[in-house]
Amino acid sequence: MVGLLLTMAPAWCALNVVYPRIDERPPDDYGYKVLELALAKSGVPHALSMSKVKMNQERARLLLERGEISVLDAGVSADFEARYDPVYFPLDRGLSGYRLLLIHKERAPDFARIRTLGQLAEMTAGQGPGWADIKILSAAGIGVKTAEFASLFRMVNAKRIDFYPLGADEILPLLERYRAQAPDVVVEPHLALHYPFARLFFVRKGDQELRDAIHAGLRKAFADGSLQKLLDLDIRLRDNLRERTIIQLDNPNLSNAFRQIPREYFHLP
Repeated sequence: MVGLLLTMAPAWCALNVVYPRIDERPPDDYGYKVLELALAKSGVPHALSMSKVKMNQERARLLLERGEISVLDAGVSADFEARYDPVYFPLDRGLSGYRLLLIHKERAPDFARIRTLGQLAEMTAGQGPGWADIKILSAAGIGVKTAEFASLFRMVNAKRIDFYPLGADEILPLLERYRAQAPDVVVEPHLALHYPFARLFFVRKGDQELRDAIHAGLRKAFADGSLQKLLDLDIRLRDNLRERTIIQLDNPNLSNAFRQIPREYFHLP
């Protein structure tokens, strides 16, 4: 397996960094692009590659523990913070805390009437196994059913769940990618969820050199504006969130370390 995943680095490289090729993410997902930018800004000699083998997120977590990949990015959770070494910088500047809803087109009138969390809690959401969002939604009183990523699109299409919340930055390309499996699914046009959240990079326990290189590079990219330019969050948030009713949820699972991330690193529309 190692031979399939890793690419040998030149002898001069201090860091040989392998990023997982995740099944459900598009090839141009910004996680890899942000990592590439951060390592370039860090000034640390490195070789960055993507794993040759595709995998789901659960497999990526296991391979990170084994050292067969070097880093992954995922939504912040207490479990991940205990299991790996986090890089405490929101690589998406918190945009993943804004969620739009995939629904069956025939359910649009039902969702158009929703204005409060209590009304939304009458609906059932779908999430992937082990996702940090499950605890957030459940704590807010929203019922959750879990299934594999692609299956959730089919479940919305079959009305087996009422809605499937996804990040405002990713929902449209993901819906188009799975359109054949979900021909009757649309993005609900009136609502958005928001809770304190972010995607973080996680490295294997004890890999302080890589963790520090990524952190330093992200801070430099933020300071010179190249991170903001890469993410282009202003346009995305304006297009996705204007005129929507935003339902605020608490996130009871945030660690003190996450709460201490400087507010300036988050985009606050």
